[in-house]
Amino acid sequence: MKPAPRPFRRGMALPTPKRVSVIGLGNVLMGDDGFGPLAVEMFRCEYECGWNVEILDLGTPGLDLAPYLYATDLVVIVDAVHAEEQPGTLRIYCEADLLAHRAQLRLTAHDPGLHECLLHLRLAGETPSELIIVGVVPVSCDFGKGISPAVLSASSAAVDNVARLLVERGLNCSHRHAPFQPNLWWLSGDRSKFVMPQSDSQNQGPG
Repeated sequence: MKPAPRPFRRGMALPTPKRVSVIGLGNVLMGDDGFGPLAVEMFRCEYECGWNVEILDLGTPGLDLAPYLYATDLVVIVDAVHAEEQPGTLRIYCEADLLAHRAQLRLTAHDPGLHECLLHLRLAGETPSELIIVGVVPVSCDFGKGISPAVLSASSAAVDNVARLLVERGLNCSHRHAPFQPNLWWLSGDRSKFVMPQSDSQNQGPG
């Protein structure tokens, strides 16, 4: 059985992960609950990663999340979270925060699914070596409300934080010279323009 993961401390020497998943969770039709899918789509379009980094929008998978966590070296989950913070606040949590309920994913469809998956995988000795949650506090998760300006602004910082987390662990991750056009079919035209990547020579890698 794998040892329990330890929280990352700046300055720690970590082995370079071999199997990595960047996962967005959330329902794009439920306002700011679409933060996870939005951020991972932006990340996919703006950053280029090595062959061992899988970028996934999984929606609200529940217990079906388990295969994507199985025997991974690093999982970064991007989602809206419950927290006593100002809406639009971005926070980074480790697995210990999740298990201690310091980080709670926004919808019950996400949170128990992740908890149950981790418990089952721990019994099998195949939990992720490291689990990180990049979370934002939502303004509204009402049906059809769309992404709020505060969470939309936080999404850019979330994308750069995901890239930084990968680079800190020795993974290849850099700005694309020619960013892809994101598929943001659920955003209105004015808000989709906000996240369109810039294709210019000023893009620099994270760090």
